[in-house]
Amino acid sequence: MTLEFIKSINDVRGTILFYSFGKLTIHFVETKKGFSRGGHYHKFKSDHILLQGKIEFREFNLSTNMEQIRIIFAPCTISVEPNVAHLLTALDDSLFLECFDAEYSATDYSPYRNIVNEKIKQR
Repeated sequence: MTLEFIKSINDVRGTILFYSFGKLTIHFVETKKGFSRGGHYHKFKSDHILLQGKIEFREFNLSTNMEQIRIIFAPCTISVEPNVAHLLTALDDSLFLECFDAEYSATDYSPYRNIVNEKIKQR
């Protein structure tokens, strides 16, 4: 197997590089201080490996209606279970990997996605 580059996207929040490694999908995600990523949930489990920086990590379990908010420092791994909305807000310039082995799909969770969009509008 080889690491295959798929594409890159760039916006005011930073750059995301999309790769595949066999059945594994890997996103290299740069997030500039003050911006948020995510604001959605998936039907599959995903892992986020914080390589650099500090983030506020929010997750909302749709089954239990419970929210957890943590401050995470690199290096750290965060596992996000299926149907758990998540939001990563960069408290410092940050870099993380998102890894999963399913076809990508995401459903916006409005309370979190609105935070993502508001931070973009403010800049």
